Amino acid sequence: MKDEEIKREKRRRRRVRNQILAYLTLAVFAVAVLVALYFCVTGIAGYLSSYNERVSEVMSEAESDAAAELEAQQAQSGAQDDASTESADEGYVSELSDDPLGELVDTLLQDMTIEEMAAGMFIVTPEALTGVQTVVQAGDASKAAITDNPVGGIVYSSKNFKSAEQFTQMLSKMTEFSKYPLFLAVSAECGGEAFSLPDTKKASELTDTDSVAEAYASIGETLASYGVNLNLAPVSEIVSDDGDASLQGRTFGSDAAAAAPLVNAAVQAMQEQGVSAALQKFPGTGTEAKTTEELKNSEFLIYEAAIKGGVDCITVSNVKSTGVTGDDTPDSLSEAVITGLLRESLGFDGVVITDALDDAAVTQSYTAAEAAVAAIAAGADVLYRPEDYTEAYEGVIQAISDGTITEERIYESIYRIYRVKYKNTVSE
Repeated sequence: MKDEEIKREKRRRRRVRNQILAYLTLAVFAVAVLVALYFCVTGIAGYLSSYNERVSEVMSEAESDAAAELEAQQAQSGAQDDASTESADEGYVSELSDDPLGELVDTLLQDMTIEEMAAGMFIVTPEALTGVQTVVQAGDASKAAITDNPVGGIVYSSKNFKSAEQFTQMLSKMTEFSKYPLFLAVSAECGGEAFSLPDTKKASELTDTDSVAEAYASIGETLASYGVNLNLAPVSEIVSDDGDASLQGRTFGSDAAAAAPLVNAAVQAMQEQGVSAALQKFPGTGTEAKTTEELKNSEFLIYEAAIKGGVDCITVSNVKSTGVTGDDTPDSLSEAVITGLLRESLGFDGVVITDALDDAAVTQSYTAAEAAVAAIAAGADVLYRPEDYTEAYEGVIQAISDGTITEERIYESIYRIYRVKYKNTVSE
């Protein structure tokens, strides 16, 4: 009995001891929690205080920056207002004004690859494009050719013209087949007999701007009805009675000052019909030995008038203006002529077209690839009638690949080309 009581007492004492330990543990835990809460609250308070200080600091900095920016904007706005007022007084248009045509061209070019842009710098004959001896219609062969080689334009001659209906249908089909807009070009001067044009006098027989405008308006209207949008005309050179036989009757005389308004009248009349003019040819066939100063007092008078009048394109001759360049480089491949004279001296920012690159003046010294690359490097935009399109095109692509020609340089030309192709789409 006593043993049983002793056991119960031990068990009671053990329970009491365990309860005391539990209470002590709970008390210690409670104290720890309180201490933790104290430090936590203190830390949070400190963090909040620090955060609030940082917020105040950032807000202060932002207010200061905003004030500075507002002052800068006000100053800039005032400067722009002053500049706008000054420009308005002087009759100039601000460079910051909207350019819907430029925006349209930029948008359209976004989808073009650099290879397509390079191809778009070439104008070739339909025979060179298709391999057919004489092209008088646009069928499957033309469709396949323009798809594989998206050139920028096709130039047609009298052998491609059988009737107005046939020619119109052929050009319409080529427009339909091409992924990108084409220059559909011809060479049609007043007094000519090709393409069933209206009967007009020769240039040498037209002596006033009204008669020139009437002749070229009728030519432009007829060409536009076929679908032609580029005419390699008028002849912008001057020639004397005993000068170049191939130019006799085709020019507006031998005096540049008298010829200038007549050339400009032809350009204006034709372009008003939606057919871009391409002057033939800068600086001229009789300019080989002339100095820059001599050109300024003669041939340049014609080009200055046409450029001021808004001529779309100018063709650069294959002659060698050694008096300007100092070497025997054909003008169509000369940076001194294209960039130095035409671009910089005369301020022309339209489309520069080379003379025919299949001409002996070029082919005797340059391969098709060399001529194409040299023309682009010189500043030309359109490579007209290369001796071998495939070789010329591949030469340009290789030059882009090895850095001889930059992609920016190709874009510069294709941008000019597309401004002309789309200029009638939007109002500038």
